[in-house]
Amino acid sequence: MERGKVPLDLLFDRAVSWCLSNLPVEPVALGEKQREVLAIDSSTIARWRARPGMDLLGKGFHHRAGKAIKANIIAAVTTVVFISGVRVGLVSRVRFGDSCEAAVAELFKDLPKSKNHCLLVVDAGIATRQQFAAASDKDALLGRLRINSKLRCAPPPRPSQPGPGRPRKHGEILHPGWDSPEIPPDEDITAMHLKGELRLRRWQQLHFEDVADTVLDVVRIDHPDYEKPLLLATIARELTTEQIWLGYKHRFPVETNFYVAQDSAGMEMPRAWTENAIKRRISLAMLAGFVLKAIAAMSEPLSIGPWDRRPQPTAGRLANYLDIHIHNFLALALSGVKPRNYKKIPTPQKSKGLPLPDTA
Repeated sequence: MERGKVPLDLLFDRAVSWCLSNLPVEPVALGEKQREVLAIDSSTIARWRARPGMDLLGKGFHHRAGKAIKANIIAAVTTVVFISGVRVGLVSRVRFGDSCEAAVAELFKDLPKSKNHCLLVVDAGIATRQQFAAASDKDALLGRLRINSKLRCAPPPRPSQPGPGRPRKHGEILHPGWDSPEIPPDEDITAMHLKGELRLRRWQQLHFEDVADTVLDVVRIDHPDYEKPLLLATIARELTTEQIWLGYKHRFPVETNFYVAQDSAGMEMPRAWTENAIKRRISLAMLAGFVLKAIAAMSEPLSIGPWDRRPQPTAGRLANYLDIHIHNFLALALSGVKPRNYKKIPTPQKSKGLPLPDTA
């Protein structure tokens, strides 16, 4: 295959297949339907020396800058598994867009196919009413709702002799994020935490007013570590309250993959300016990052140097170890590879729109 023509989705599928075949992977299965957990999230990649004419340049909020900036926007879907008891996310698809909403919309169009039931875990902003309505029982959605969300209960049953008029489509109004919700929960669980009391409340058979056909179960988590409650909604109503809370906690590996790709694989600093080059550089950084994290999960703890008193099996430490011993792997990696010679152009043509002007 020609250089630069390898499909990115094929590379991610090969990397995930290699991890499943060569590493001690334990899949996550929730509920009676044994649902696989797929976490979806987006990230804003600030580019060093980015110029206005660069392709795939969108605008998004950057946490380190504390404001919206011009950057590359990427969305990723991650399959959550356990490797040697460590929760790891295997990235299977990435998509780009000029905004987080556009990148996530492209990702939902090309989700990896699976024969098993799946649980798509997303954060607030992605868990919209349209996404809940588009979800199915096979690919159910579990997402965090905004604190000011308003839902409706199921309508009361019709009497045996109904009066004139149409039957009601909505029941009472419920604001589960309020300090005192209008309706008592169907299930109320209290558990002890290290810093206090953890309370889980669940309301069943709820729906949004404009999407009445999509029935949801909502779980409110009052955690002692946080001032505001956490609201979770899902159409996988066969899951227990504890399984819904556990399924949302499986979401964090997708955020870890972004950090590993940025800090250990140079995702924020690729010298790429065209659309094809940007997609491949950033995607390969994501691929290298999650493979490093998967291998590090089953490796021995590594230290950065003699001053490091707490060795840990992390992707960054593994990348540092491989960088130190890179010359030992070159002969093995290049064995059987025919070197490729590049012809020097005697009279090169000047390219327009370079990121930096010529030096004096």
